[in-house]
Amino acid sequence: MQPQRPRDAERIIEKIQEFFCAFVSASLRLGGCICLASVLGCFTQSQSPPKIVSPAPPIVSDDAAPPAPDAGAPQTTTGVITCQMYQLQMPFGANSRDDAFWKLVDEDVVDVPTGILMNNNGLRVGRARVADWPAFLKILERESAIKIAEHRIAAEPGVEDARLDMSEELPEELLYIYDEHGLTMRSFDDCQNRMSLAFQWAPRKPLTIRVTVCPLVVAWRTRFDYALSDEPPPARYLQRENFYDLHFCADISPGEFLVVGTSTATRDPNRIGSRFLTRDGPNQRYEELLILVGKPVAMNGMKSRISKPTTRADLGRSINN
Repeated sequence: MQPQRPRDAERIIEKIQEFFCAFVSASLRLGGCICLASVLGCFTQSQSPPKIVSPAPPIVSDDAAPPAPDAGAPQTTTGVITCQMYQLQMPFGANSRDDAFWKLVDEDVVDVPTGILMNNNGLRVGRARVADWPAFLKILERESAIKIAEHRIAAEPGVEDARLDMSEELPEELLYIYDEHGLTMRSFDDCQNRMSLAFQWAPRKPLTIRVTVCPLVVAWRTRFDYALSDEPPPARYLQRENFYDLHFCADISPGEFLVVGTSTATRDPNRIGSRFLTRDGPNQRYEELLILVGKPVAMNGMKSRISKPTTRADLGRSINN
């Protein structure tokens, strides 16, 4: 039995060697896998797209200083608006059919649909330069124009409108009105024609006046309210009819003036232009021209039928009366 002991010891040593070799091989494999995984992870992380980080929103607080204003940006003008209006009168057709006058006027002051609508109603508007006023004055003198009224208007922007009487009180009136729906006929009794003019400063245009003009008819009505008596007293009230579809808006910059006249459609005596801007004289018919300018212009050589210019207060008293 003794000769077998060395052989058993050799077997044990061989088993130990095999186990050690297997353990070392497994350890090397595991270490290699860990290293490979680390290398692949670093490569993948380096190849992934960078994350987009949005900037933090600005912090707004009461104690933060506001940004400095742009010194070059135009500021909106504020304060009371003052302008001058002239009412001129000439023989019928002398101005409305005079191409020499209207060639000096920029009629693009309103858009094309508004211009066509106003021409159909007997009105014509445009904008011109004060520098060309001497040429206008010569043409107006040739047309035998006379000044029948002069108004100095002072208005708060967007607060109050100036109302200009365009006729005397009429016992009755028939108007043909062209609007976006076509022709409409309106009749009024015991009425008066007026122009309503609203003024405001044009935004982002220094010293530029924005004028909105709207024709209107005021008519005095009578109604009977309920009462216990058999004969209740009649109540008289004023009804105001604005033709908003015909109004126009225009900007008057420094060195410019606005012209409101009549078109050739005033051949029809029932158009708005005929009722508002024409007159029947004792022996002929007349038409009128309104000129609105920021500062007064020279009227040298033009005849006048007024003793002194009227003011905005005078306009208000005439309206209230």
